[in-house]
Amino acid sequence: MSPISLYDTTVPVLVRALEQLQKILRKGEQWAREQGRTDGILLEARIAEDMHPLTFQVQSATNTVKDFLTHVGGADDTNLGDNEKTFRQLYDRIERTIHLLRGAKKSNFVSADTQFTAKTWPYLDFTAVGYVQTYMLPNFFFHHTTAYDILRAKGVPVGKNDFIGTQDVVKWKL
Repeated sequence: MSPISLYDTTVPVLVRALEQLQKILRKGEQWAREQGRTDGILLEARIAEDMHPLTFQVQSATNTVKDFLTHVGGADDTNLGDNEKTFRQLYDRIERTIHLLRGAKKSNFVSADTQFTAKTWPYLDFTAVGYVQTYMLPNFFFHHTTAYDILRAKGVPVGKNDFIGTQDVVKWKL
C-alpha cells in the first residue's frame, strides 16, 4: 500500500463537505420559499451580531479551499469574487470550488514537510502538513459548520445526517 498523501487526506474530504454544504443550502432555500420568506432572511442571517452572515461563511469556506490548493496543491491563485448575493450564486461558487478540487493533480501536491508562509490572519509560517492540520481543515470546517448553524438557528429542518450525508456515505466516490 502506498503512503497516504496530503491529497488523499484532504481533497475527497473537502469535495464531500462542499457537496453536503450545497445540499443544506438548497434545503434552506426551499424552506424560505415554503415559509413565504425572501432568501435574504437566510443569506443575511448571523449567529451573533458580531459574526458574519451566511454568504460570508460560504465564501470563507470556499476561499479556504482555493488558498489551500494554491499553497499545497500547486494550483494558480484563483479569485472567486466574494460578491454572491443569491443562493444560485452560492451554488455556482461551490461548484467552481469543487471543480478546482476535482481538477487538482495528486502529483502537484507538495510534500508534507514543505515550508511556506500562508495567507492567513495574520500571515504565518507553516509546513504543509501543519497548515492542513492546524489551519486549513479547522478554518474550513468552522465556516462550513457556522453556515449549517445559521440555517439550523433560523428553523431550517437540517440535522446531522444532512451535514454528514449519511444517505449515500457508503456509495460516495470522488
